Amino acid sequence: MASESKLVSRTVSRKAYLSKAGHRNLGELLAQLTWLWNIALHRRKQAWIERAESVSYYDQCKVLTKVRRDPLWSRFPVMAQRSALQRLDRAYKRFFDRVKAGGEKPGHPRFKPGDRGIRSFEVTTPVKTNGRWSWVNVKGMGRIRFRGRPPDGRIGLIRVCRTARRVKLQMVVEREVEVAPDRRPMVGIDMGIRARCALSTGETVPGVKLDRRELKRRQRRLSKAKRGSRNRRKRKAELAREWQRVREREHGALHELTAAIVRDYSANLAVEDLRIPNMVRNRRLSRSIHEQQWGAIVRMLGYKAESAGGSVTAVAPHHTSRECSGCARRRDMPLAVRVYRCTECGLVLDRDVNAARNVLQRGLAALNPGGDTPGCAEPTGRAGAVLPASA
Repeated sequence: MASESKLVSRTVSRKAYLSKAGHRNLGELLAQLTWLWNIALHRRKQAWIERAESVSYYDQCKVLTKVRRDPLWSRFPVMAQRSALQRLDRAYKRFFDRVKAGGEKPGHPRFKPGDRGIRSFEVTTPVKTNGRWSWVNVKGMGRIRFRGRPPDGRIGLIRVCRTARRVKLQMVVEREVEVAPDRRPMVGIDMGIRARCALSTGETVPGVKLDRRELKRRQRRLSKAKRGSRNRRKRKAELAREWQRVREREHGALHELTAAIVRDYSANLAVEDLRIPNMVRNRRLSRSIHEQQWGAIVRMLGYKAESAGGSVTAVAPHHTSRECSGCARRRDMPLAVRVYRCTECGLVLDRDVNAARNVLQRGLAALNPGGDTPGCAEPTGRAGAVLPASA
């Protein structure tokens, strides 16, 4: 099986370690970036209201150059400060794209409060190592360390992120990898709530329901604290840390699940092109839909399949649950009906697996409308197996 060399870009995250002074300086820099975002947004709005003029990113960089004559601003790296202006510029570009597209609220960029302001910035500094520890030197903050050697490849960008629980270094790495094409049969995946995702081979992944008992307990404690008090700030930090634990736990489970699918079944995948923002308008199902994180699953499958020599094909999701995967006949399928029974061809199958097989057939047709796709085959039909939620 011939392999080819491919340049891939990946983000590698590491837990960062700072001194007490480094943590204090990091807080000062993030507060400064939040103020910079707010004043830059104010200048853009005022220029349009008063003179009907648009202020560009480059115009604001020129102003920043003058502002950096002040020692309070020049003590930190200019790239970190420009990263806040770049984010604001991207936010405006997305805003104008939504205005042109129509059909949804444009969502003008908003001012950021001090306690929920900018929490990360980007720099381009070399990574040094002694084998046991690696570190980057950031102007005004000193040394930011992480355990082990730096990742292999060319590190093009380093992002310093402060979360509720820790500080992280996210390194954008480019490297050449040898990728052999995956010749295993294509697999279709249907996204759902009761089954987080179902494979056309018959396996299903149970749906996720977050345990919110600890979150509710901490939320109640926060609601009882006096506004503006030190105790309320402590309770708010506790709640933020608990939410961060939930996010990290779910993120790790998604990595395990998507890695298992690509490793054990196929890197050639067909998924539904779901319009999730439209689906969460259903008030009865919105929380359950958000908990399954379908978008994150598809995103992780995309780059993992690429690294494994495959690809992810998005297909139209219409009528995948109503259509028989054996004879293509359609019937009504209320959500309460969990087994698909076709009166035409006699097919009896779990409704989610049936939908996954329809997704597979549409993926095959999209890749090769004129016939069978090389390297892809029909489902193996191992119905009834269940993958654990965390793979």
